[in-house]
Amino acid sequence: MRKLRLLLVIAWFIPSAQLPAGQNNELLQVHFVDVGQGDAIWIQGPAGECTDNGLNIIIDGGPHTGKSNRLITYLETYKFVKDSLVDYAIVTHPHDDHYPGMADVLQNYRVKTIVDSGFPDVGVKFQKFLTLVKAEKVGNVKSTFVELRKQPKFQFADCGDLHMSILFSDTDQTGLGSGNSRTNNASTVVRIEYKKFVFLFMGDLEGKDRKDPADKLSLGEKALLSKAPAEKLRATVLKVGHHGSETSSTLSLIRAVQPEVVVIQSGRKAFSGIFLPDQGVLDRYKKELPGSVIVRTDEGDEAQGLDTTNDADGDDIAILTDGDSLRVRQARISGGKRRWVTVKTIQK
Repeated sequence: MRKLRLLLVIAWFIPSAQLPAGQNNELLQVHFVDVGQGDAIWIQGPAGECTDNGLNIIIDGGPHTGKSNRLITYLETYKFVKDSLVDYAIVTHPHDDHYPGMADVLQNYRVKTIVDSGFPDVGVKFQKFLTLVKAEKVGNVKSTFVELRKQPKFQFADCGDLHMSILFSDTDQTGLGSGNSRTNNASTVVRIEYKKFVFLFMGDLEGKDRKDPADKLSLGEKALLSKAPAEKLRATVLKVGHHGSETSSTLSLIRAVQPEVVVIQSGRKAFSGIFLPDQGVLDRYKKELPGSVIVRTDEGDEAQGLDTTNDADGDDIAILTDGDSLRVRQARISGGKRRWVTVKTIQK
């Protein structure tokens, strides 16, 4: 038995050049797909938790549709074939670097439950998307559509060792900004716990105005920290809010979460001349968490001279765990070849 356990441990740490993981669906796999400037996250497994083959969850779909949708390409590459079942599709908030690609998810897969913030976006583009959502079916059964403003107590069902929960959702409250900032602060914050590891997905939640110092706390991060129990905020992996903008990642948030792995999904889109992530945000994480690792989907994009037409170049991130060990892997492109490398391993 000890020899078998040793072999399993050795197999767990053998790197794969081609895939983020082998065919072992006993693992929880969290894939942060490089879609350029935007968020797209695919969560799979582990087998036996909720379903025989494991849950499939997608959080946001990125900005692109059709042939430009790297989320769909990525899913197909890793054998998530057309008409497969998606248990939960979560649209964190109605900004066009988060929801458009989810339309292709609805058209290519059978989506059982769609979770939306319920934030009242009246734009024609988002309303067309909602029309697709409301028409979704699995077989002859109409899919469940959850609007969190209308169902603020909605939570996911527990599945053995896999626990999913919503730590923050949009409510019609004051103190969450205005305009684009208010929409960002409608973001749904999702927490996933699997045995010894916790993942926290922040959407575009903000914590301050750009001009404010990092030790000032306001907006969505203030609401989150005042609502969620301290023990629920601690996480091994943090998907940083708002693509690493200076309006996110206050010192209060960083100190509450204390992540060992910091994931930033961003591209090469300029916002008033500023590219994300902000250097000040990167410096905060490095200073506050010197032992953590920062991984980004815009890895090398600046040096390669990429822009919004080609920044979705495959700097994907995959985090794999069996509940006792966790590996952070990133796809790297060198000499025209793409390979996965392990950038951090955590053993509990």
